[in-house]
Amino acid sequence: MSKYVEYRREFHKYPEQGFREIRTSARIAEILTGMGYQCLMGPDVVKIETIGTETATEEEMKAAMERAVSQGAKPEFVERTKGYPGVIAEFDTGKDGPVTAFRFDIDCLPYDEPRKEGYRPFEEGYISCNAGSVHACGHDSHTAMGLGIADQLMARKAQFEGKIRLIFQPAEETFNGAQSIIDKGHLDDVEYFIAMHVALSAENRPLPSNTIACGCKDFLSDRQLDVTFHGRAAHPCGAAQEGKNALLAACTAALNLHAIAPHEEGLCRVNVGELYAGVAPNTIAPNALMKVEYRGQTPAVAAYAGKRVFDILDGAAKAYDMTYTYLDYGEVPAGKSDDAMMAVIERAAKKVPWFEKIYFEGNVGGTDDAAAMLTKVQQNGGMGTYIGIGSDTTQPVHNAEFDIDEDCIDAAIDLCMFALEELHGIG
Repeated sequence: MSKYVEYRREFHKYPEQGFREIRTSARIAEILTGMGYQCLMGPDVVKIETIGTETATEEEMKAAMERAVSQGAKPEFVERTKGYPGVIAEFDTGKDGPVTAFRFDIDCLPYDEPRKEGYRPFEEGYISCNAGSVHACGHDSHTAMGLGIADQLMARKAQFEGKIRLIFQPAEETFNGAQSIIDKGHLDDVEYFIAMHVALSAENRPLPSNTIACGCKDFLSDRQLDVTFHGRAAHPCGAAQEGKNALLAACTAALNLHAIAPHEEGLCRVNVGELYAGVAPNTIAPNALMKVEYRGQTPAVAAYAGKRVFDILDGAAKAYDMTYTYLDYGEVPAGKSDDAMMAVIERAAKKVPWFEKIYFEGNVGGTDDAAAMLTKVQQNGGMGTYIGIGSDTTQPVHNAEFDIDEDCIDAAIDLCMFALEELHGIG
């Protein structure tokens, strides 16, 4: 087992959710410092004002920092976070050359990992030890890939020119993780951008082990809303006419949101993921909270979805004679990889024996806020790509029993080093 796989298993064992990744950040910084890097941490990585509603409370920060130390993180690195996760290390050759940024997401998902026979993380002792938290989307492997690239760069420093920025980003699964780093200015001078994700697709089929997709162009934007319907409580048998049933309004809205027609210009997705309503079985529900997201492959599709969402919310509220309010978490943009950068990755992949099948273009079919970083670099005249690293998996991503073929980690590291030889190699 390579040390990079060992890193992956460590981060798998200690998963942390968005903007709570204190142990993860402290250990990343400790490992990078041991390699010879100087690391930015906490408020030097993320713009605090951008985090917004995702910001941890003072009590949550304290608890996350105390847990990090209890789970083996060194106190000096935990203190450097100041309660805010995220790490950036820069490989500066001291020679003129381009600036490349890599993005590695470090957060996990908010549910429990099963403790069962036949499931490798359980049997081999690296199952999540944090309740309600699990690396079910491969971010533990992405973190290990980043550390592997950092390690390989230090071993070959004389062979490169320019700067290579390694960004370990919090909160990909929620909101404002990438944007908080963009707003801090860390993408302003970047010419090349690279992000990777295990277990994507190509030709709309999952990428198995020994395959790669050199880039993706089907990112969907994502906007999330917390919608609260405000009704009026009453007894359902006495003066029922005085009640205004927020539960029924929310259910009406939910059903109609899922009936929004597709759009010919690209993918359109709407989902009601959570709904909470009412106070008692014998009381007309005076309130209902509904969590909604909508996605579009182009700005036009996203605008169409947004208009239809609010048309339906307006109609449901009017039908049940009530009002609603909403909290808007903002939008993660759509994005497209650049053909020229995808070609760099294709040439690199041909040098890695593990990749037996190379797809030039793959499928995301969803959202990743790496698209915000990619878009920022493109707006500044640079280019980038979002790579799909093939891996056999035990379950699809976002399933609590998701596990990967760990051989993909070393293959991805080799891939990126070959790409850097083309982008930053001397001569």
